[in-house]
Amino acid sequence: MADDASRHPVIVDTDGLIAVANTSLWPQITETLQLTTTNVCRQELQRHVRETSEHAPEGTRECWLHEGSKRALEPFDDTDNQAFTVVTCVPRPHGEDAGELSVQTEIEQHTEQYRIAVLMDKHGRRSINRVFDDADQTPGKAVAPTFLLYLLLDEGTCTEEEFCKACGELLQGEGWTGYQALQAAWKAIPIDCSKYLPQDLLP
Repeated sequence: MADDASRHPVIVDTDGLIAVANTSLWPQITETLQLTTTNVCRQELQRHVRETSEHAPEGTRECWLHEGSKRALEPFDDTDNQAFTVVTCVPRPHGEDAGELSVQTEIEQHTEQYRIAVLMDKHGRRSINRVFDDADQTPGKAVAPTFLLYLLLDEGTCTEEEFCKACGELLQGEGWTGYQALQAAWKAIPIDCSKYLPQDLLP
């Protein structure tokens, strides 16, 4: 991990990191992709690890938060890993949505550096897409965490079946099973996963 080192074109917020870190494809993500997050998001991950129990029952939200946060921190805390970088957000936002707001602030200040912002929250994605839309000649977009898994498929580092099943893990783990959540999760992903997933996890 490198503080204020290179800004990679893909930036991910706290919840986005937890969501993908809990899937079976997280090892491939850490070996293949280059990601940036903010110091605020990293501190939120650290807080989740501190405030949740490593002995939380499997399948609970507490277990999902603890395990996902712990896994997500590992590559960012690895001093030899230049593919996962942390940038400092100034001014520092506070409150419940601080991580998400820090990603938006970072994009507002360095719009040309980013192509993809990965966030769970639909309002956060909408706000960041407005930032990208207002910027001249910057083809950036804010997307759901499932898109990070699609980047792996696009790179050829997982199979279509592995991709679809990892998306299923993410959707079930996050409770993204309502109509709007599913539409958002599959938006911008040109893959038909109906061979691998039940209908209630498809758009």
